[in-house]
Amino acid sequence: MDASTVDVAVWNIEADGGRNGERRDLALDILAEYNPDVVLQQEAKHSRERGGRLMHAAEKRLRLRGFLAAPNPYVDADIATAVYLRAEMFHVAEQKPHAKPWWLHPCRVQAQLGACTVPLNFVSFHMCYYDADQRLTEAGWLTTQAETGMATIAAGDTNSYPRRAEPVALPNWDTVTDRAHMVQRTHLDADGTRRSDTRPDGVLIDAGYVDLARHAADHISGVGNGALAATAGFSKPDQGGPQRVDRGYAVGGVASALEYVEVVDTKDTREASDHALLLYRFHRTRLERVLTQGRYALCAG
Repeated sequence: MDASTVDVAVWNIEADGGRNGERRDLALDILAEYNPDVVLQQEAKHSRERGGRLMHAAEKRLRLRGFLAAPNPYVDADIATAVYLRAEMFHVAEQKPHAKPWWLHPCRVQAQLGACTVPLNFVSFHMCYYDADQRLTEAGWLTTQAETGMATIAAGDTNSYPRRAEPVALPNWDTVTDRAHMVQRTHLDADGTRRSDTRPDGVLIDAGYVDLARHAADHISGVGNGALAATAGFSKPDQGGPQRVDRGYAVGGVASALEYVEVVDTKDTREASDHALLLYRFHRTRLERVLTQGRYALCAG
């Protein structure tokens, strides 16, 4: 932890590292090395079991306070999302459970950074993998966290693609041999043509969210296109290969405090999960300035 920054890690840890921790210790070791102040985790599949044993172990290892999404009895597997926060940095104002319209419930925690008057919402989400229209609905819900006067960091596995062209080209669906995946990651256009599903990203950008990696690549010296590296699909050429499906977004002027973004894709992260680890670093003083502005000044950021 650096007192001058607020460091946020985002990671879809495949199957929570295993029910018996087969890969979880490695994942926690990697996270602990970066010592983040916030962790937004997806696929916290086993963290609710046995009285939250795995969640409490992560709290102890990372020295953070953990929260899990509300239970979801309506899916085949209750795969939670999670938010971990540094207790001495953030005062938790509320954690609101959310049910529909999500396939897997997001974890949303509202917290205050120090003495800042404007609360900061953290949302860890995992969009539906098999239904493009469901993802569009889920993106629509995220716009409720971008309403006037709100400051939000929302991140997770979108199971979809950026709307704007990037260094990583979108899949050529004519050559993708996993045809079920092709259907899951596309939507039918008005003319009946299947298009790569970039609509969730479009909804969030149109609602005022800033794609933090894109912002860093465009505006932060020394970051470059490394921020736009692929985050998943490394071992799945039959599904179109690596893509940037894990993304972080911010609204309410929060992006103005961003100073660094990194996609951590190493031998160790690939051993721990099928997704890369994302790191976002915010300048604390600038973030505090954003979170102490008035309602309308905040929106202008």
